[in-house]
Amino acid sequence: MSERLTLADVRSAQERLRPSLFPTPLRPSQAAPGIDLRLKLECWQPTGSFKVRGALSLMSALGEAERRRGVAAASAGNHALGVAFAAQCLGGTIPATVFVPTSAPQAKVAKLRRFPVDVRQVGETYDDTVEAAEAFLRETGATSVHAFEDPRVAAGQGTVGLEVAEECPDVGTLLVPVGGGGLISGVAVAAKALVPGVRIVAVQPDASPALRESLKRGRPLLTYPARPTLADGVAGGIGEIAFAHRDLIDDVVVVTEAEIEDAVVALLSEDQVVAEASGALGLAAVRSGRVSPPDGRPVVAVITGGNIDARVLTRLLVARA
Repeated sequence: MSERLTLADVRSAQERLRPSLFPTPLRPSQAAPGIDLRLKLECWQPTGSFKVRGALSLMSALGEAERRRGVAAASAGNHALGVAFAAQCLGGTIPATVFVPTSAPQAKVAKLRRFPVDVRQVGETYDDTVEAAEAFLRETGATSVHAFEDPRVAAGQGTVGLEVAEECPDVGTLLVPVGGGGLISGVAVAAKALVPGVRIVAVQPDASPALRESLKRGRPLLTYPARPTLADGVAGGIGEIAFAHRDLIDDVVVVTEAEIEDAVVALLSEDQVVAEASGALGLAAVRSGRVSPPDGRPVVAVITGGNIDARVLTRLLVARA
């Protein structure tokens, strides 16, 4: 994919989202003493994740014939919830089928079943789920709502960057968790256009540094043999759309499992914010000292999601009690 996003693409997506989604808060954090750190609370989206922006951006842009044929998506959880919420926002008139693995957190599956979508749990792995969704798309002619590899999705996710730039025009560093890379692509396009000198820093778990390795090899690693990680929402390969926007990414930082766990607990204890591990990567980068502001300007960490399993959160809290 060579198509480049523009600021106009992200602004158009913002207009499509405006009737259904409010801007999320940008709140000062107490979890990094001595640093002007602010949290972009995408964990406070109606579905608990930024993924709803991309799904709604794409689905609201569909033509009448596409709407009749419906949409389908494969997801480990958060993206499926975004598709489901978008279907509800659009009046339940777009047939939506979401495929999730049998290993998906049951809390997310239970949420999914509250929306006007057909939920299909297929296969043990995400790859199995993708295969099932692709077969369904071929059979039905439905439109694929990919989690990141679509410019309409990436533009919708990029509205996070617009909101940060509008509320914090002096932001110096913007920390973005990276899985497939749609979010950082859209955010970088918007933020770089509106905030002179802003640094865009990608953060990944060291169990799955697919972006870092892709940059080293000079090609996007669409699949990646990730080791087990609590940040499973960002595990695996990156997309072509992220690689096409790599020139807008100033640095890639990887954090350890211990640093991620520390960040999840710190968000709750210091800021009263519930975040899943993937959503806490930015704070992990700051608290570990892997990122520090070079110029005293504010640092913004995008807290991408809050759908953490209660048992996991309990384990982390007890371990640090």
